[in-house]
Amino acid sequence: MRTLVKTLGFLVLLVVAAIGYWIFSPSKPDSDGQAYDYDYKPENVDNPDFVSLDQGWDNVARDVFYHAPQGSPILPYDWFLALEQPDARKPFRDDDYLAGFGLIPWGKSARNPDGLPIGLTRDKGIYGVEAKLGMNCGACHVTKVTVGDKQLLIDGGASHFNFGDFMAALLDTMDSTYTDEAKFARFAAAINGPDADPARNAELRQRFRGVLEHRRDWAIRNNMTVVPGPSRVDALNIILNQVTAYMLDRPDNARPVKAPVSLPFVWDAPYLDFVQYNAVVPNAGAGALGRNVGQVLGVFGEAEIIPSTIPMGYPSSVNISHLNDLEKTMEDLHAPSWAEAADKGILPALDADKVAAGAAIFTKECSGCHRGIDRLNQGDLASVKVTKVALSEIGTDPTAALGFVERQANTGPLQGRKSGFVAGNPLCERVYANQLLAHMTVGVMMEQLGTSKGPILDTLGEEVGASLKGALKTVEEKFSLRPHGAVKTEASDQEIIAQMRARGATEDQIVAALKARETDKAALYKVLVEDTLDARIKDLGCLEVLQDAVYRARPLDGIWATGPFLHNGSVPNIRELLRPASARSKTFYVGSTELDTANIGFANKPGPRSMLFDTSLPGNSNAGHEYGTGLSGEQVEALLEYIRSL
Repeated sequence: MRTLVKTLGFLVLLVVAAIGYWIFSPSKPDSDGQAYDYDYKPENVDNPDFVSLDQGWDNVARDVFYHAPQGSPILPYDWFLALEQPDARKPFRDDDYLAGFGLIPWGKSARNPDGLPIGLTRDKGIYGVEAKLGMNCGACHVTKVTVGDKQLLIDGGASHFNFGDFMAALLDTMDSTYTDEAKFARFAAAINGPDADPARNAELRQRFRGVLEHRRDWAIRNNMTVVPGPSRVDALNIILNQVTAYMLDRPDNARPVKAPVSLPFVWDAPYLDFVQYNAVVPNAGAGALGRNVGQVLGVFGEAEIIPSTIPMGYPSSVNISHLNDLEKTMEDLHAPSWAEAADKGILPALDADKVAAGAAIFTKECSGCHRGIDRLNQGDLASVKVTKVALSEIGTDPTAALGFVERQANTGPLQGRKSGFVAGNPLCERVYANQLLAHMTVGVMMEQLGTSKGPILDTLGEEVGASLKGALKTVEEKFSLRPHGAVKTEASDQEIIAQMRARGATEDQIVAALKARETDKAALYKVLVEDTLDARIKDLGCLEVLQDAVYRARPLDGIWATGPFLHNGSVPNIRELLRPASARSKTFYVGSTELDTANIGFANKPGPRSMLFDTSLPGNSNAGHEYGTGLSGEQVEALLEYIRSL
C-alpha cells in the first residue's frame, strides 16, 4: 500500500540526517549483553533423524536461523520450562507434545541450551532483565517432509506449525496452573525450590496472574474467527492489532483475525523486490530491515511509545543485530532440489523428456507471472521483479489484501506526531492502520541507531554516503513517492470527487469516472471515494490516499516441497490448481507431512494433527487463478514434471 511505502521511504532520509551520530557513537552490547560479533561461530548441531539437502547452509547457519532471538518475548523462559501440559503432569516443553503442534525437535547448542524445537528461542524483553521464551523465523519457515520412511529437513520451507493451537494450549496450561493449587505448587517448587518461603511463592503467584492476564489479553485482542490450522496464520492482522491496539493502549483498534494465509517459503526472499503476499513493502535498502522490524513488533515484540531522547526513538525489545544476522543467513539459502533427493534415493528420478516438454508449456502458460530464477545464483539483492497481479484480475480470495489496505485506526497518543517519526505530515486522529505500523517501525529503528549502527549501515549500503538531495532523489526513485494524480495535467482525484459530489453524482458514478482516467486495475477507487466522503475534514488529508490491492506471483523454484497453494492455502496440490475452481476440492485435510509426489502437495488424509479445510468459509475461498485449466492430461503431466525440476 502506498502510504506504508511512503513512510518506510523516510528511513533512508533519516539515515543521512543522523549519519554523524551513527558513525561516532560507541558500540553497545546487544540484548545478550555481549558486543555483537559478525564472525561469531556457534557450535555445530545435527539431527540424525533427518536427511538434509544442499540448500547452501551448514549447521552453523542453521543454528542462527533456528534459535537466534529476535526480540519476541512471550513469557519468562524458566516458567516455560516448568509448565506442565494442560491435562497431564508431563512437561509442556516435551518434544513429543510440541511436535504435535508441528514444531520440529532439535538438539542443544550455545544458543539453545535446553534443546527447544526449531523456532523457539531464549530471548529478552524490552528491559532485558530476565530471559524470556521467544519465537523466531524458524518456527514458521523450516519444514519436515516425509517420503516413505525418510524425513527430509527443508530449510526455508513452509512449516506445518499450528501457531493458533500452540498459543491456545499455552494459555490453557497457564490458566490451569493458576487455578489448580496442586499444579501451581509443583510449578512454584520448580521455580523457587521445594523449600521456598510461602511469602515468596505468594509473590510468584501474584506475578503469574499478571503474565496470565497478558496472555489472555493477547488471545482476546487476536480473536481468530477463522481457524487457521497448520501452516497458516493471519500475520498482518495480528501485527496491526499488536501495534495499534496493544502498543497504543487502544483496544478499540483491534480487529478479528480472519484472513489466515499460508506460511510462505522464504528461499530467494532477500532477492525479491517484494516479499509479502500483498506486496506492501519494497525489499530494497531499508525495506528488508523495515519488514523484519515490523514482523517482530507483531510477534510478541514490546515497544514504548514514550520516545527516548538519546538516542531518539522508541525503546523496544527488537534485536536488530540478530534480525540482520537472520537476513544475512537467508542470503546463502537456496531452494531444495528434487534431483538431489532423487539421487539420494528418496524421490523418483525425473523424466528428462517430460521436463523438456513441460518447460515449453510453462513458458507459454505460467512464465508471464512466475518468472524464472537461478536457484544457485539468484543475482543481486532485491533485484528479482515479482509480478503484482491486481485482485480484480487474479480473482482469488480478497480478504487478506482488502483487510490490510482498508483498515483504519485511531492514532490515540500518536496523534499529531509526524508520520515518518521525524519527517512527514502530522498524524490525524484517524489514519490507515499500516501507517501507524510504519511510524512505529521507524521509531524503533531510530532508537537503536547507537547499538545497531553496523547492521543498519550494512543494510542501507551506498545510500548512506549520498548527500541530502541525493538521498531524497533515491527515496523518490526507489519508493515511487508521489501524490496520486501528480503526473496528470487535469484535475486531481480529490478535485474530481468534490466536483462530482457537488453535482449530486452517486458514489458509483464517481468511481466510474475515476477508473476511466486510470489504467491501474489494482486501484481501489471505491475505497478512496468512500473514505473521502466519510472522513471528517480534519482527517481528510490522512485518508484521501489511493489504495491498491494485489497479490504477488513469485518464482516457483522448490515449490514441490511446499503446499497447499494460493495465498490462503485453499488448494491442496498443484494438479488441482490447474483445474477450474468449480472442479477443485471443497474440503480437504491439511497437516500431514507426507509428500504427495504425484500431485505436488501434501497428503490429503485425517490424522492427529490434521484439520479439515473448508473452502466455503470466509477467507478460505479457492476461487481464482484459473490459468492452465485448458491443458490436456498429457500436458498437465509434463508441466508437473517440469515444476518438480525447478
